[in-house]
Amino acid sequence: MRRLTLREVKEFHGGMLPCDAVFRPEDDEIAASEAALAAAKPAKPAKSKRRTRSERFAVLNAFVDMGMADLTGAESKVWLILFRDTKAEGTARAGQADIGRRAGIDARSVRRALDTLRSKGMVRVVRRGQLNGGPSVYRVHPVGDA
Repeated sequence: MRRLTLREVKEFHGGMLPCDAVFRPEDDEIAASEAALAAAKPAKPAKSKRRTRSERFAVLNAFVDMGMADLTGAESKVWLILFRDTKAEGTARAGQADIGRRAGIDARSVRRALDTLRSKGMVRVVRRGQLNGGPSVYRVHPVGDA
């Protein structure tokens, strides 16, 4: 699948997005969204400070605009569930079976999706869950490292 900027679509395709292409942000849009994300993240998490609605929407918009195009349905579902479960300190705490139940997929698909999201840099495991030790703790990022 080709990834084209709005400028490329206008110049080379007469303003019509080809069926085998998706939009990708231009370099200045990426820099602006990364700056907005950096500004939205607190330097160190405060216990009483909660993220505002606009900051959460900025993260969600960055995910939809830049991170979601390369993900499968299961990966998108897992990321969205973890994003929804993210607390004020920036971490989400969820078990793989619970994620699978809510996403309508089996636990093995959840593990594969988490492995892919981890390799793309969109999810980081803060603490690995254990039997009788509680669920895993994750930190969710809208776009990967690559």
